[in-house]
Amino acid sequence: MVTTEVAPGPLDGIRVIDLTTARGELAGRIWADLGADVIKVEPPGGSPSRRTPPFIIGREDDGDASLFWAATALGKRSVVLDIDDPGERERLKHLIAGADVLVESSEPGHLARFGLGYEAMRELNPSLLYVSITPFGQSGPHAALPATDLTVEAASGLLGFQGDRDRPPVPVGYPQSSFHGAAQAAADAIIAMIERDRSGLGQHLDTSMQAAVIGTLLTGTGAPPLTGRDPPRTGAERGDPPRDLAPGVSPPTTLEVADGQAVITPVLGDVGDRSFGKMMRWAADEGALDEDLHDVSWSTGLQGLAAGGATPDQLSRGLAQLLAFFRGKTKHELQERAVAEKLLLAPLYTTADLLVDPQLQGREYWREVGGRTYPGPFALLSRTPIRHRAPAPELGADQHLLESPRRPAAPAPTMTEPRPDALSGIKVADFAWVGAGPLVGKALADYGATVVRIESETRLDVLRVIPPFKDNVPGINRGHPPANFNTSKLGLALNLATEHGRSSARRLIDWSDVVLESFTPGTMARFGFDYETLSKERPDLIMFSSTLRGQTGDERAYTGFGAQGAALAGLGAITGWPDRPPVGPHGAYTDFVSPRYGIAALVAAIRSRQRTGQGQYIDHSQVESAIHFLEPLVLDYTANGRVAGPAGHDSDRACPHGVYQTAGVERYVAMAVETPQQWHALRSLASIEGFGDAAFDDLGTRIIQRDTLDAILRPWCRDQDPLALERRLTDAGIPAHIVARPTDLYDDTQLAHRGFFVTLDHQEIGLVPLDGLPTQFSETPGRLRNAGPCLGQDTEYVLREILGMASEEIAELASVGALS
Repeated sequence: MVTTEVAPGPLDGIRVIDLTTARGELAGRIWADLGADVIKVEPPGGSPSRRTPPFIIGREDDGDASLFWAATALGKRSVVLDIDDPGERERLKHLIAGADVLVESSEPGHLARFGLGYEAMRELNPSLLYVSITPFGQSGPHAALPATDLTVEAASGLLGFQGDRDRPPVPVGYPQSSFHGAAQAAADAIIAMIERDRSGLGQHLDTSMQAAVIGTLLTGTGAPPLTGRDPPRTGAERGDPPRDLAPGVSPPTTLEVADGQAVITPVLGDVGDRSFGKMMRWAADEGALDEDLHDVSWSTGLQGLAAGGATPDQLSRGLAQLLAFFRGKTKHELQERAVAEKLLLAPLYTTADLLVDPQLQGREYWREVGGRTYPGPFALLSRTPIRHRAPAPELGADQHLLESPRRPAAPAPTMTEPRPDALSGIKVADFAWVGAGPLVGKALADYGATVVRIESETRLDVLRVIPPFKDNVPGINRGHPPANFNTSKLGLALNLATEHGRSSARRLIDWSDVVLESFTPGTMARFGFDYETLSKERPDLIMFSSTLRGQTGDERAYTGFGAQGAALAGLGAITGWPDRPPVGPHGAYTDFVSPRYGIAALVAAIRSRQRTGQGQYIDHSQVESAIHFLEPLVLDYTANGRVAGPAGHDSDRACPHGVYQTAGVERYVAMAVETPQQWHALRSLASIEGFGDAAFDDLGTRIIQRDTLDAILRPWCRDQDPLALERRLTDAGIPAHIVARPTDLYDDTQLAHRGFFVTLDHQEIGLVPLDGLPTQFSETPGRLRNAGPCLGQDTEYVLREILGMASEEIAELASVGALS
């Protein structure tokens, strides 16, 4: 274990006033990790977050026993103020007058009723960044809808992709929507800080949790506009049996192993084919395959074999024998082989497994703070490292701060109009590929940075061969994912296998302020582009490297995608039904968790560079950052010894809490009852008899009876129209939402109100709607400038206008194959 140390962070000198509920608590935690002074303002009796489970067993009534609070308030300070009291409100305003950021997650308009809304606070402190995190945003037809993490996951479409096909969908096994919204807001606020350092002026940031979670759908939002339907095996087809590659042969995804489960990706183009071939060869080498199967060309992959490379009998027997072979292997054995052979395979780690994971131990990931073991930094910054300075504060431990006058850490306001884009002037060379890395570059580009994406047709980005494609016709420039994940970027084709290609790439690096990459560790060094080499001449350069397992440790070369990342981060093992093996979150889930942390780390480093002139290297492990999305469950294990398993619909925050089938094919409504008022409303609406005793106002009492309550609600919901049922419930103040399909998102009036989907003209696809930005900036909004470019679309422009090459030099590069 590593003991905490105090050191300046990249947000050193920033003061945050944290007025959030549990749904926004994580934002302040992220800023505190990065060195900001985060002051939690609590009402008398303490923040509701102090009463959010899980708790230390036996201390449930203790105000300091919440492990959710221990995780999300780490590094913060606490003052107590009663905003119902006019005198106390004035003391709060005094505190806000000297702050840089105010973050809140109340219902829209709530703080304005106390004179603490954005307009009033802007008058008080013109440099203030006022950050609001809500389920659906500050305005629009759904802004005031009651909501919980479950119902927002339903509204975003994520919920509908998860779970076993013969049962209702299941959410990720620990509440995620609030974390997505808060992490998004945290990253976006640092982008706004960079602009404020120029203008001296603040603004309002309005983050929608629903919009943030839509960003996890991978390819989901692309199917309706490109193919005219929901993705295969979703929506009305959700309950259909798997589509066999050959008669009786369907690709497995979850495996039974000797001590648990693992996930496998047997179908994913050439990468998956090679991985699957190696798995079959491993089984053959250990005598687990029939003799006649040894000569089958398994390295052509399941799809190639199904197309004529093997008989259905060979495929069926081969898969059955491979799965039997894996049942005799432990998680550790599978992971060792996956690292050595680059297999798209990963054990489903539990919270107990995480604590003994050799890679995390080798990277000295775990931290001791206040006598408790915590997940470590979400990124390793070489010059301004993340430090966990102090445990969650005791209630009112820092009242003295109310008497300490302070000025915001902002320059004198300049009244330049219009204010430029938040990241204008930042130059980025983007070598990242697939999912998580490109999304970091996309954030910079959408907020005004000039981002040049480097690709080569000689080694295609996997993202370019993933459907959906325009009109279902495959093509490297016809897919929605690269158009969606690379908005606002310029596209440069460079073959880095050639000397001329590397030379041109080095010129682009010399032009840039930031270099992004997500290759296997060591790849950039083989090109001569490692940070040690580059920073000798460019100490101001920032380099951001993103991989699943980080740049050091025995598993640094591990190859995988977000499904493997979710497995290794512990998120796979908690998602599914308690009486069945886990199914894990949808798709490449950690590819959409980790960028929120990666963006926060990177833009904090950019801000530090602009203030000091010094760059640094950022080692971003996608798994290590994603573990923070179940951190309270990790603490539950270290404090109580409880190992979280698949949760199904069970919740320790609400009851009833479930996903109920309604009228229509595969139509569901998600519902969560948290408060006594909501319970009374549901009991009346659904005519629930036998539960009138006041004892059922208590959540714990209802949880004991949740199976009985579900048995009452299932038939009540089954014949109702889903949208009508949603309206009846929400009109009564009960958090509920239909389980949205991707096609539903395009009809969502709230998303339309926010202008979430942005239609742009793609060079090959044509007009196509793309995912917009979850946070609306009041003064310097981000915007999608162009669809992600076709491969090499802007090569000549970049070489000529950015690198200053003459026509003859460009022609020579083309003649030697450097521009392919």
